[in-house]
Amino acid sequence: MYICNSSINDIDIILKLYDSGIEYQKAKSGRHWHSFDKNLLLKEIGENRHWKITDQAAIVCVFSVAFTDPLLWGQRDSDPAIYLHRIVANPLFRGKRYTRHIIEWAKKYGKENGKKFIRLDTSSDNQRLNNYYTGCGFIFCGLKHFDKTENVPLHYLDADLSLFEIQID
Repeated sequence: MYICNSSINDIDIILKLYDSGIEYQKAKSGRHWHSFDKNLLLKEIGENRHWKITDQAAIVCVFSVAFTDPLLWGQRDSDPAIYLHRIVANPLFRGKRYTRHIIEWAKKYGKENGKKFIRLDTSSDNQRLNNYYTGCGFIFCGLKHFDKTENVPLHYLDADLSLFEIQID
């Protein structure tokens, strides 16, 4: 297993993984991501903020990072944190606990970049995933809600999001 930056050559695979993640979310709950903008993905790849996990020459999981997220974290965004976004596993490799590997990687990466926290969010109505994150050591930090009148990305509209963090030692 190896974690490295995604490349432009990975775009089609990454978009297919996001599509499969959306289908999985639809099957498991009423809330799901909307399609992702290819230009956003290209920007993240260009900024070395999009990552992949490879195993046996296959991309088994992808995710992105940010060092700021004021939309979700408000004033707490001034804390030195690494934010994990859009973690999705290849359907052929689900259940392999790649998130735990991402967390260990993020602790090291965050520490190397002077960060004190790892943060992420997920839909509050996905109790199974909320429990998984607390089982991985995340602390629940509260809920964030955006209504339909706010100018936010589509996947945040009319949703309650659970916010989680782990302190980096």
